[in-house]
Amino acid sequence: MFDYTVEASQCLQSWLRENGKREVKSNGSKLIEEGLISEHVLVLLKGQIAVNTTDQNGASQRLAVLNQGAIVGEMSWLEQRPAVADVIAEADSEVLFLSVDLLDKLSNDEPELAAEWQRLIARKLAAQIKSQNAWIHRYEGPGEEIEPLRKVLVLFAVLDDLDVEQIAKMGSLRRIAPGNILLKQGEEVPSIYLILAGEADIWVNIEGINKKVGTSRRGELLGELTLLTSESQGASATVSSTDGMELLEINKNDLQKALRETPAFADRFFRSLSCMMSQRSRDQLLARQLAARSRSAEADDDDDELDLGQLGGINRAGQRFHTLCQKFQSGGETRL
Repeated sequence: MFDYTVEASQCLQSWLRENGKREVKSNGSKLIEEGLISEHVLVLLKGQIAVNTTDQNGASQRLAVLNQGAIVGEMSWLEQRPAVADVIAEADSEVLFLSVDLLDKLSNDEPELAAEWQRLIARKLAAQIKSQNAWIHRYEGPGEEIEPLRKVLVLFAVLDDLDVEQIAKMGSLRRIAPGNILLKQGEEVPSIYLILAGEADIWVNIEGINKKVGTSRRGELLGELTLLTSESQGASATVSSTDGMELLEINKNDLQKALRETPAFADRFFRSLSCMMSQRSRDQLLARQLAARSRSAEADDDDDELDLGQLGGINRAGQRFHTLCQKFQSGGETRL
């Protein structure tokens, strides 16, 4: 169970307490509403909260019950999209409200604290995805295609050109033949992998049965959860590919060293990782016909056209990824 009081340094905890707004909420109070973009990230200081989403029939489905130390609302902040669930106080609770504007300024004001905060959020989302993987298979449904422009190259929209160049220096090309396995659940993950071409299937063994819980596509990372969880746990899922993949294999030791030495890079890297995991968590819900009010809110939004700033970000992300692909896909040995 994720608990920020265990995961965060005393310095970061002090900053959060000093800059957040404490409020006591009575049992039954709605803290976050599904379908609305939240203006705050919430930290539960005392009490208990429930996280409930809606299915395609409008019925409420419980995702989780969270206790002291939980963080909620980060997905809406990271993606600037409607919340996927209601968050409701299950008992009289003390909650710390953190303004998203304040959190966005942290990168400029306190680079080292910003890097730790982003890593904390990434660790929270890693724990959330592992928990979600364990039960999401219970919900069956065809889902909906995710609008392509909202899925585009999250990693490269946050990183800058020098970050991408640095990552490229740590990497080498790896090809996975059709039908082969890249990672096995529970086994050591020596590197992390960026998908240059192809698609990965994500499987979790539950009570002796392999259940497919998602897919990953071009521009997404694989094995990244091992940067955020105990190495002894190994891969959280099995990763295979029906049609084969081309991957950038990134040396994990070199990456961890760079993240320790350069707070600004760590801030951007962990934020991009969090954005990617947030989308992955959201997509799992949408594919099972959950988060119905959130999906409806986006469908009803009259302002569907992307502004010039968003289009510029997408274009820059695409150019960075294309340059990386050109650098590595012209050669390299196949390893199975």
